[in-house]
Amino acid sequence: MSIIIDHLSYIYEEGTAFERVALADINLVINDNEFVGIIGHTGSGKSTLIQHLNGLIKPTGGTVYYNGNDIFDKDYSLRKHRGKVGIVFQYPEYQLFETTVIEDVKFGPRNIGMSNLDVDLAAFEALKKVKISDDLLDASPLELSGGEKRRVAIAGILAMKPEVLILDEPTAGLDPRGRDEILGLISELHRDNNMTVILVSHSMEDVARYVERLVVLNDGRIFADGSPEAVYKNYQALEMLGLAAPQTVYLMKKLMEQGIDVPENIIKPDEAIEAISKVL
Repeated sequence: MSIIIDHLSYIYEEGTAFERVALADINLVINDNEFVGIIGHTGSGKSTLIQHLNGLIKPTGGTVYYNGNDIFDKDYSLRKHRGKVGIVFQYPEYQLFETTVIEDVKFGPRNIGMSNLDVDLAAFEALKKVKISDDLLDASPLELSGGEKRRVAIAGILAMKPEVLILDEPTAGLDPRGRDEILGLISELHRDNNMTVILVSHSMEDVARYVERLVVLNDGRIFADGSPEAVYKNYQALEMLGLAAPQTVYLMKKLMEQGIDVPENIIKPDEAIEAISKVL
């Protein structure tokens, strides 16, 4: 098992008048090669949770195990860990700072101690995976389009050869085409590299289309954990949290109410089109 989150709790500004519980007794297992989506309203604890997985935040209580090791143990190397469990933060292109694309992608693997040769090979391989053409390698990252910047930022994480890729709202600020391209890329990385992927998103449609498992957070606790179909079936419970199911779920429900015989567990638009076509 790749990641075990064991009774994890975190309190912001503990012991002050501004004390706030961000995570409360979270227990979660994320297996190797899973594609997991994490959703929840603003303030539900999504970003706080994933920062613990990378060791960026130390828990108030509980711990995180990676391949059987407590990542907060004093003898555990968080530097090496961050090469294995990589996080792409929201608007990662704001963190691009080198003069060229290739140098920016080399920064991560160089920082975790790879040899110069391995750094070069890893950077070129990562840029190829995210489909950045060779003619952009010496370009300034600031001159790229929004989608290209996002790809370069992801390449900077991939160059460290992670086993787990965590993405916090990776499509924020992108147009529909850019969003589809980035999500398609993430899906390919998961499929072709046997990589564990954890996707934090506010888009119900995005997680419905891509993830295999969905975890819903509410007020720092796990509210639901299961397949997207199972979680969205209880869309009324999600609505009570200020969330909503994908539009496809509501469409299929309306059709069923009108006596049209369509499956009730469809959440993806392409599957809905196929099912509706069969009954019309």
